[in-house]
Amino acid sequence: MNKTSGDISDLIKAHIQALDPYAEVIILFPQGTGLHEEIQVYVFTNEKVDFSLEQQYMDARYKVEIHSGQSLSLYTYSKEEWHQQFSETPIYQRVHCEGVCL
Repeated sequence: MNKTSGDISDLIKAHIQALDPYAEVIILFPQGTGLHEEIQVYVFTNEKVDFSLEQQYMDARYKVEIHSGQSLSLYTYSKEEWHQQFSETPIYQRVHCEGVCL
């Protein structure tokens, strides 16, 4: 991880992971050189994901974006839903093979 990815990781820990220290947070960094590629942040929680919980994570995401100047995509799932509904998808494989777990 380079300095920039280390800085963004620290901000994600401080703002997003702090909401639920037991949640699994995985970061996918852009692979290409496109100008508008976003960092993807996946949050897997033991809780049922509802609007209120998603809003808390979105607020935390905005704080990370403001402090870092980097655009993020945030995906929040319950662990059970993620493993049951997405285990056969390419993004599931990519997240678990290429992602950086915090």
